[in-house]
Amino acid sequence: MTLAALAVAVDAAADAPLDGALDHIRPFLADIGWFQAWMTQQARCMRADPLHLPPVRASRHGAVRHLVFARTERIWVTATIIDPPARAAERLHFSGRYALCRPLNRAVEGELFGIEGDRAVRRGPIHAPVGSVLELDERREALRLTPGAGPLMMLRAQVAPPGPVLSRLIDVASGQVRALAQADEGHARTLMLLSLLRLQGRTDAAACFDAALDAPLPAQRWAVMREYLALDTAAALAPLADMARADPDAQVRALARQTMARLEPEPCPA
Repeated sequence: MTLAALAVAVDAAADAPLDGALDHIRPFLADIGWFQAWMTQQARCMRADPLHLPPVRASRHGAVRHLVFARTERIWVTATIIDPPARAAERLHFSGRYALCRPLNRAVEGELFGIEGDRAVRRGPIHAPVGSVLELDERREALRLTPGAGPLMMLRAQVAPPGPVLSRLIDVASGQVRALAQADEGHARTLMLLSLLRLQGRTDAAACFDAALDAPLPAQRWAVMREYLALDTAAALAPLADMARADPDAQVRALARQTMARLEPEPCPA
């Protein structure tokens, strides 16, 4: 296996259902010869040239650092270093994705939590030794790492199910949900393109706005409608009326009705 083979597998996983996407990615966590070969090659390059930079993206968020080998709408593959927490986390992050984790320098130690209803409950301890592959369905599972055990290095893949991803932040002490977020990267790109069309005054692109109104999340549909109204209010009135009458979400229907009321012309005083 090679880094080029990983890119092929990620492309193949892009349109597959979740189980099929995982089947494409699992072999690269089971056999990490490609990663070891890449690290050896990059170390050799850095010895020869102190200014050499590895040709992958690096990122950092707080105590977590990544080398990013693949980053698409649904698939992330990274080499990750997590600095040890000073104390156990007070909140749990259920990412909404399926995670494959292979520890590289020491075992993964922690406590597994699951979701029952809207609450997080303890499921028991986790011990994943170096060389094993820990699988977590982070739509309904989260791992709370044991503090103070030293930095943890691992090869990690996250695979999203098709469609929007729902992530949750849950308080450990109470088990209650503290925050919800729904992410759909494909729609985020679509909305950016619609914004550019609106800024350019491209009224000839109204069909693109119509097509985007079938977005799966209520907030997405309303965001598209706002862009449509800003581009061409007259053209957007008919789909706005449809939204006010038949959108599946009550809040979106209410917003559409309120907007229509503001757009209706004032009756002539004569």
